[in-house]
Order: sequence, then structure tokens, then C-alpha cells
Amino acid sequence: MSELKPGDLVETDGLIAVLVRVEGEVPEDHVTLWFGEPQGKRKSEGGKGSLTPVIWTVPASYCTLAKKPDARH
Repeated sequence: MSELKPGDLVETDGLIAVLVRVEGEVPEDHVTLWFGEPQGKRKSEGGKGSLTPVIWTVPASYCTLAKKPDARH
């Protein structure tokens, strides 16, 4: 496994996630990921906003760097 750092896009079990924490802040040999779950409605669409994001702790060995994203504008 290459050196992972916060902000990296990683792949784990076929899913893409953003690495938000690394070793030292979570159990040994684990990282914390955000999978970008649906956030609900936008405030401009009548949503409440300020939802609590869900992050998951997984073994670092389960993660590999993802392919470079297809950036669109």
C-alpha cells in the first residue's frame, strides 16, 4: 500500500471514498473514510442543512489509491 493521506480518493471493496483521517487518530493500521452518502435536500430546495456526515473506520490495508478522477465542470 502506498502512503495514504487525508484528501486522497481511495477504493475499497469496489467503492470510492475520501480519506478523512489517518493512523494516530484512529485504531492502529486503520483509516477513516467518507463515502459521500446522500446529504438530503439543499437548503434552496427546502432542506434543513447542517446534517451530520457519516464516516467509517476501516483497515488501511483494504484501501488503494483510486484512479485519477474524471474532472467535469
